[in-house]
Parts: sequence; structure tokens; C-alpha cells
Amino acid sequence: MYQLFVDKDSYFAPEMEGEFQSLEEAQEAAKKVKSEDADAYYEIRETNGGFNNYGELRTVVVEKG
Repeated sequence: MYQLFVDKDSYFAPEMEGEFQSLEEAQEAAKKVKSEDADAYYEIRETNGGFNNYGELRTVVVEKG
């Protein structure tokens, strides 16, 4: 599963835009966000369902833009 996080100048912290089954779907959503706001920063993270000691979902950054 892939998560798309978007950060804009007006945001306090990156916000999750959505969760996607495939990397291609997440990339399309990221392109849409970038086309709407060129200053937006996005990060696509892959999750495997595992949790760390603090109960947070483990993620790996796949793409930044």
C-alpha cells in the first residue's frame, strides 16, 4: 500500500492526501497535486503493515517531488 503526503507553505505539517493500492495511482495523484500548486512538495511512502515499538506504521519513502 502506498500513502501520498503533501506539504504546502500554508500547512503546519505534511498531510496525507490518500492511500493507494499501486504506485502508479499514487504517482497520478501526486502529479495532480503538483499541477494544481507548483510549490507543493509531495512524498510517496510504501507501507508493509508492520509497526515499530511506538505503534507507528513503518513506511519507506519511495518518491519525493
